[in-house]
Amino acid sequence: MADTEWLDDHIELYAIDALTPAETERVRRELDDLSAVELRIYLSRITDIQSAITDLASGFALAAPPEMRTTVLDHVFSADAEGSSDTDTSRPGVSDTDHPGDTDTDHPDASDGDPATVVPIDRARSRRGRVAVAVGAAAVAVAVALGAGVLIGRSTAPEQTTTTTAQQVSDILAAPDARSTVSSLADDRGTITVVSSKSANRAVAVVRDQRNPIPADQTFQLWLIGKAATPVSAGLVAGTGSSAPQVIDSLDSSTVLAVTIEPQGGSAQPTTDILTQVAL
Repeated sequence: MADTEWLDDHIELYAIDALTPAETERVRRELDDLSAVELRIYLSRITDIQSAITDLASGFALAAPPEMRTTVLDHVFSADAEGSSDTDTSRPGVSDTDHPGDTDTDHPDASDGDPATVVPIDRARSRRGRVAVAVGAAAVAVAVALGAGVLIGRSTAPEQTTTTTAQQVSDILAAPDARSTVSSLADDRGTITVVSSKSANRAVAVVRDQRNPIPADQTFQLWLIGKAATPVSAGLVAGTGSSAPQVIDSLDSSTVLAVTIEPQGGSAQPTTDILTQVAL
């Protein structure tokens, strides 16, 4: 019988190829012992993690300045050195293994789509540091492999340099309380991946898989709920294709990130039904 508690503690690291060889072999044995239904769930979790890391790492494919790679790698591996002594980042990167997955089903109140899938990265202190550093390293590895900088869409803040925005994403991914959520948008509008950190007071979001695109004169709008008496705009996201990662600053007391469809240019307050709600 598979040890699903152990598997849950290691599946994210397996998805990004950040386990030791012995741990990797054990994950494969545990997967082989699952029922057909359980196996499909874990394979889906691995796929979602790999997709989220690729989206967060790549953003727009740009020519990255050499100093960006140095800055982000220095941050990731200095964080590793300061964290748990048993952290293993000798093999960071997106796994090409044939087993896919993502997340615990901690659940923000999603709307009429599928329930959101959540990866809390804080189950235990040592595991928390290990996962955060490994995920950060995996994101960097993907970005370097693509020859890409990480360009973050920002609708209200001043333009940032590529190095600065890459550092912001790295800080969010490496935060000890980072959590990743994948949620389906209603009406088959796609999925949103959100990595949030209360300690960093930031989140980064990516909308992808938009099989039912919205009209050209409309846009997705993100909203922070709980920060104020009424929803606070957290930025606009293009309604076609896969969006660039969007950094969301100043989460403060926000408890939920919601998504609606609004006219181009956005709205002062939501004017349509919420497509999904993601717990922060």
